[in-house]
Amino acid sequence: MLSVASALRGNRATVAYARLSSFRGQPKAVPAFLKSRPQYRLHSTAAVEESTKPLSHAHPIPISAARAEADQALHSYTSISGKLEPIRIVQLPEVKASEPRESGKFADHQLPEQMAVMYACLNTGDMERARRIFLALQKSNPDDMLVLGDVRMHNSFIESYMNASPSPRTKEALKWFESLSKYKVKPDLTSFAILINGFIKMDSMHTAKVMMMEMQKAGFTIDDLRHSPDLHAEDVDKIDGVVKMLKPVSARLAPLVPETPMSTEPATEYAEVNPVKNSKNETVIGVRLMRNTLDALSMKDLDRFERQLKLEERSYQSALDKMEHDRGSIPGQLNVKPLRDYLWQWHQSLKTGIKAELKRVDAVLERRSISEDAALDKDRMLYGPFLKLLSPDKLSVITILELLRLNNSGGIIEGMKSARALIGIGKAVESEYNAEQMAKKSNKALFDQRYSVHQLYGSGRLFNMAVRKAETKRSEAMHPTDWTPVWPESTRAKVGSVLTTLLMDCAKVQIPSFDPETNEKIVEEIPAFYHAYQYNKGQRIGVIKVHNHISEILSTEPIGTLIHPSLLPMLVHPRPWLAYNDGGYLNAQSTIMRIRYCPQQYDYLRKAHDEGLLFRVYNGLDVLGKTQWAVNKKVLTSVLEAWNSGKEFGKIPAAAGAVEDLPKPDDYETSSKAKSKWIAENRKQKLEAKNHHSLRCDVNYKVEIARAFADEPMFFPHNLDFRGRAYPIPPLFNHLGNDLCRGLLMFGEAKPLGPKGFTWLKIHLANLAGFDKHSLSARAQYTMDHLDDIFDSADDPMGGRRWWLKAEDPWQCLATCIEITEAVRSGEPESFLSKIPVHQDGTCNGLQHYAALGGDMAGAQQVNLVPSESPQDVYSGVAQSVERILKKQAAEGVEYAQILENKITRKIVKQTVMTNVYGVTFIGARTQIENRLKETEGIPADKVHALSTYLTQQVFSSIGEMFTGARAIQDWLAESARRIAKSVPKSVVNPETDEIQESLTGKGRKKKTSRQAIADQQMTSVIWTTPLNLPIVQPYRKMEHKQVRTNLQSLTIKDPTQASPVNVQKQRTAFPPNFIHSLDATHMLMSAAGCVEAGLTFASVHDSYWTHACDVEVMNEVLRRQFILLHSNNIMKNLENEFMERYKDYLYPVTIETGASAADKDEFLPEPETPKDEPMLSLPEPSKGKDQNVFHFDDDEDDEHDLSSVIIEEDEAELEAEAKAMGKALRKSKKKSTNKMFHSWDPISFPPLPDRGEFDVHNVAESDYFFS
Repeated sequence: MLSVASALRGNRATVAYARLSSFRGQPKAVPAFLKSRPQYRLHSTAAVEESTKPLSHAHPIPISAARAEADQALHSYTSISGKLEPIRIVQLPEVKASEPRESGKFADHQLPEQMAVMYACLNTGDMERARRIFLALQKSNPDDMLVLGDVRMHNSFIESYMNASPSPRTKEALKWFESLSKYKVKPDLTSFAILINGFIKMDSMHTAKVMMMEMQKAGFTIDDLRHSPDLHAEDVDKIDGVVKMLKPVSARLAPLVPETPMSTEPATEYAEVNPVKNSKNETVIGVRLMRNTLDALSMKDLDRFERQLKLEERSYQSALDKMEHDRGSIPGQLNVKPLRDYLWQWHQSLKTGIKAELKRVDAVLERRSISEDAALDKDRMLYGPFLKLLSPDKLSVITILELLRLNNSGGIIEGMKSARALIGIGKAVESEYNAEQMAKKSNKALFDQRYSVHQLYGSGRLFNMAVRKAETKRSEAMHPTDWTPVWPESTRAKVGSVLTTLLMDCAKVQIPSFDPETNEKIVEEIPAFYHAYQYNKGQRIGVIKVHNHISEILSTEPIGTLIHPSLLPMLVHPRPWLAYNDGGYLNAQSTIMRIRYCPQQYDYLRKAHDEGLLFRVYNGLDVLGKTQWAVNKKVLTSVLEAWNSGKEFGKIPAAAGAVEDLPKPDDYETSSKAKSKWIAENRKQKLEAKNHHSLRCDVNYKVEIARAFADEPMFFPHNLDFRGRAYPIPPLFNHLGNDLCRGLLMFGEAKPLGPKGFTWLKIHLANLAGFDKHSLSARAQYTMDHLDDIFDSADDPMGGRRWWLKAEDPWQCLATCIEITEAVRSGEPESFLSKIPVHQDGTCNGLQHYAALGGDMAGAQQVNLVPSESPQDVYSGVAQSVERILKKQAAEGVEYAQILENKITRKIVKQTVMTNVYGVTFIGARTQIENRLKETEGIPADKVHALSTYLTQQVFSSIGEMFTGARAIQDWLAESARRIAKSVPKSVVNPETDEIQESLTGKGRKKKTSRQAIADQQMTSVIWTTPLNLPIVQPYRKMEHKQVRTNLQSLTIKDPTQASPVNVQKQRTAFPPNFIHSLDATHMLMSAAGCVEAGLTFASVHDSYWTHACDVEVMNEVLRRQFILLHSNNIMKNLENEFMERYKDYLYPVTIETGASAADKDEFLPEPETPKDEPMLSLPEPSKGKDQNVFHFDDDEDDEHDLSSVIIEEDEAELEAEAKAMGKALRKSKKKSTNKMFHSWDPISFPPLPDRGEFDVHNVAESDYFFS
């Protein structure tokens, strides 16, 4: 009898050929040569050649009607080429320290600051000051203004003059328009639209007619004008009157938006969610704001498109409305006021303070008043225009909510770092103003265009590349072209500082107290916020502290995650990605990549988009966003019951009661030790309660969202991190979330299970239950052996035997139990309509890519790239290899081996094996293993540290033996990155004279190079191109810091506007893991496109791919096909060629001692950068952060992907052990040489690529456990 795996494998070729036959209209019979796998057994991504022609459909095997419809719907999709396009290298001029920048090109720090002030002046009506700033910049920075002063900036001047109050200043507007040629700028359509529309509003039809004629001479048509994003519907109607003066007939725009019938589906009633309460039994403010936002879902009189627009409204106005609604009168009795009353009182006082500050600003700007503090007046000249951009109401709400949100952040207890708070508030003001302007600019033509694209996306036609390119061009023509310069960090800090200072002056808390003289009860008003300094990690920093009374309230009323509740799941398909900054939510601005402190990455994305290289990336993200999701209502019912019970259940934390102080010990007053212990234990108890409450609130948000969307479809727009990995943009509730989120979610579309789908559903349940290391047939049998438990779980999940709660993923297990129960009881499981996503997970996906890159046969076998009867478990394989080493050494009398023998489990080595290929250091790996050994019985506590060092050596040794090819490639990547990061362009240094070019010294003379001089000029990031032509720039630089004076304190902030040398160490250590991440991201996007062609619903969680049960085997074919397609290209050779081309004009510094022979010249290993008090190792430096695992890529407040080193004191024995474990010798510190050091500059070169092994990637086609 054939196993399940064999049956699935045997049917795979037939299914794949059925798809190919239906796509191409070929004969329906399966030909004999189909047996010659792997040529035909894989689904072809070149299946469809024309998206507009209907396709014939063949049925070599029984396929349901739903499947036939899915195949027939494929006429909308065009094919993705069966081979990858050649990599096209995007190159931009190298970064120079003296070069101006606009997102990537660097300038003097005052230039972007003055540009932002000019922008604020234009938008607040101070055109005269804006003009003066422009003329000053034009005079002092003429070359920079050619780059930064584009037509959008000049249009802003023209528009400000035309919209001047009390009457338009048309003469100045026309004069500015006429001067465009003087500044080497050509007017665009927006230039003409602003003037024509302005003159029509003034009833100056003759001038408007003349401008239209000039517009036509410039190459623009009347139809272009009608579709201008700068005109509203009423403006277009008025333009028609002028058009009649030009020609007899003018066609009016036909509306593109069809009437959409309102949804009449009856809503399902669900139990109310008992929200998290605070100490006064009130719903926490965060949940109240969330519910207020979700109210838009109940507007059933609107269609879903319109309701989605409502959901995307900015939240500050919503918060203000809620604050006004919830305000209460100040209580007369001496009780503790709720937070909502404080918020309203602060808001009123701060609003008054902002209005008074605006009057002081006006007095300074008008030269009517000069204070004694000249520096303060100068600051008011800078920040004043920005305070006028928003109403005092909005400014007040933003300041209060942002400060409360940041409480306890950045390692500051009951407070926050001043720099983070001030810049955060300034950035929030900037974002809110930009959102307001975007809403004002939205008009009918733009709405119609977006709706039209949305409809194309929903129908699938947008996946035709020709259609996508045409719509991209149309979208770019329609997109608002406003000039919106980014506010510099210094400007954000100044705006945030003045608002924070005003709040600190007026925000008070009322504390019950006693008069010391009369002993009567009184109420003291204490500042709610105050500024202080404290030491953090050895540095003196400014902090904003929150009064402990407010901090206690906030511990039970967290509001942090609700500042931007617009980031919720969408009710309709996301806006397709037509450009790197055009896609996702319908109105909210999103970019395709999450970038921090790397403006150079934006330049490369823009350039790649302009050259038409990113369409495959857009296509993959659109596939992920197009997947429709729904809430599993049966699971939701159980979740609500568990939640409202208040008890801990299925990883849902229990409702916490009031935390009482521990009883004081008897010697509390007499023993300082006892007192300190009591205080510490109390503090620990309260911290645990605070953390528990935060977890409870997090679940509360998820349950609220699920309940609100229970009768609605959901879509998750996606974008990328800088390595190309895709993430849903909605942060609170998505399928990348925890088990609760995944259990509550299912596909919105149902598909029949079919002949194999029921088997895959059973396998899926076994995987969720933790029975995932066995053969497919054993997993399916496991489910059949537990049918009674499955039925009981589905019938009575809360009161039955609760078998599902024993699973590793209980809520997903419950959802699958319900699905299997309903399928079995339907009587025809093959016809049962299923919505549960079935997962296929890669086996240590990073190692899979390394094995394929290096042709490593032994490694390929361990990670299931070659056929086998049962799944290979690389973690167990390493554990067994280590155990063999321990047995041998224990027999030889090694003490540590004797202690550890027979105690090595898969769990102990798993994290280290997983992260080893992503660059984990020895110290990081030792920490991982040490944590596991602490959990292992029989390990002496006093020897855990020493044992972890010893065991890490053995683990690294075993990994090195099993994955020799991976280690060689990892070393090549790291060494190549080091050379690139240390290199400089030929234009920087004269290699013959060893002198930096005169223009870069800043002193008007040439300068001999030194180690520091070289480091200052090392501006070269590691840049590479993925197989989908996505350029990736590593962001790691030694960010320049600068002092910014504010009225609160002087801040030292990172300044991304300044050119900064790269961090060589980070560039080197991060490149291997980032490169592998970019490959698994590429494979995922390729697989997404391939699954769409096959008519599959597709979702992914990095290297875990999801689809309907009936489509698993087809998806597996796509995954194999795309992996083979990806690695059939010589990726490493392509990377080497790209590096040689990209950096061909770069020089590499080599340090040489005089008197040393030519053989002593170390071409590839110059003297390393080493901290003064850190021993010099030829090892990857330890990483810093919350843990020492470079695979952990959580956001850090300072660096999103911080891989920098830390100084760790080690003894000599441990250093020797590390060097031995890594297979490298310890570099001993040498006495200072008396020989003179000098630098040689050689053209950059790279080590030879490691030899490939014998593994052939086409073997993946036969591996059943490649993804399983």
